[in-house]
Amino acid sequence: MASMDSYDRVMAILEGSKEEADRVPCVNSASVATIEFMKACDAYWPEAHRNAAKMAKLASAAHRLCGLDNVSVPFCMTVEAEVLGAPVEFFEGNVKWPSVKKFIAEDISDLELPRDLENSGRIPIITEAIKTLKREFGGKVPVNAYVVPPFTSVSSYLVDSVDFLKWLVKSPEKAEQFLRHTADTYRGIANIYQDAGADVITLNAMGASSDNISPKQFETFVKPYLRSIIQGLKAPTVLNICGSTLLIIEQMVECGASAISIEERTPVIKAREIIDGMKRSYPILGNISPFRVIHTGPPDRIRDAVRRAIEEGVNMVAPGSDFWLETPTEHIKALVDATVRYGGRHRAEFPD
Repeated sequence: MASMDSYDRVMAILEGSKEEADRVPCVNSASVATIEFMKACDAYWPEAHRNAAKMAKLASAAHRLCGLDNVSVPFCMTVEAEVLGAPVEFFEGNVKWPSVKKFIAEDISDLELPRDLENSGRIPIITEAIKTLKREFGGKVPVNAYVVPPFTSVSSYLVDSVDFLKWLVKSPEKAEQFLRHTADTYRGIANIYQDAGADVITLNAMGASSDNISPKQFETFVKPYLRSIIQGLKAPTVLNICGSTLLIIEQMVECGASAISIEERTPVIKAREIIDGMKRSYPILGNISPFRVIHTGPPDRIRDAVRRAIEEGVNMVAPGSDFWLETPTEHIKALVDATVRYGGRHRAEFPD
């Protein structure tokens, strides 16, 4: 089989036609930004969070420099909270992850829903970056856009996290009220990204792992909202949850995304076994540690981790979360190269 473009390779997996892919893709459905990439394309934080041209440049650096099989925006988990009124600290003059300056809501009346969602916060910047990426890479490299869905966004960036987790037990109706009240905003953002040209929508639900909540709480407070967003989209979707997820693997699949993404604390072999009992060959992305393996290296260790992940059943090699900011470019290149080496159609016969 002739070599495929990254777009066709990734879409074959997400559309359930993995046999048509020439090899396992190597992607990152979360943040693809690193400091070395910022230097290489002269697109630094915080400017690249607020300037569409710089955002697009940085989003494509991992593909341009290392051959990653996707480009991805944005680079920040606070976008949705900012739209809903949270003030964001961008740490001017520094390369640091943005954070909310304060939690703004103790009661549902503290939140004001945006009246013009398409022009709220950084949404117009991200949509312009998506359009820029689509003009350059359309049909060649998939453009991924990620959304932080209701539970993670509300519980991590709008409401004091400890308070919200207490509500799940003591005042579940209050937690539910926040999620219901804001749900249309998150659905709207996902659809805006899709309409701007995003080929893949990732729901980055990092706050919903079993490290934070029980499977029963996931079923009640997370799953319905994920399903609602996914069902409203035509684009393929990825559900990305970092942390321990083995106890909720079945529920993750039932959310209806085209694929799920897991991290190193969720063993691929066990996840694959559970999923194949439900929906054989359903795609799994993962589960390479972005810090202990990709950032730390060395390349030999990265190669071993990639080989193991493919042997154990991932359909796309990916870090479990964002690239660590200080990750050397050569380590991300090693990640991609190992995927190419071990992820071919005859991958049972690994080269020495």
